[in-house]
Amino acid sequence: MNKSASAQSEVDVLTEKYRKYIGKLKAEWLSGNRVASRDVYEVMRPNERAEVHQRIAAWGEYITPFAETWWKERGYTIVWPADNSKPVQLCKSAAA
Repeated sequence: MNKSASAQSEVDVLTEKYRKYIGKLKAEWLSGNRVASRDVYEVMRPNERAEVHQRIAAWGEYITPFAETWWKERGYTIVWPADNSKPVQLCKSAAA
């Protein structure tokens, strides 16, 4: 296996572990932070939509330090995109 494929394999394994870690945190966080409305976003009233946006922002603020620490402990730096619809980028830390 070449170096690039080996590195990608490592990232794939870590990504799966990370998803499980974040999934547990998200379930715990949502238990106390779920939006009251059970309607789909498209039929929500403007105030309900605003609440959804507030919760998304609160989740981002909550999870960011956990995500950064998790990846740092495994030798990676996480780079957050300016556009939240884009995926994060992982960079192997020089010290790792």
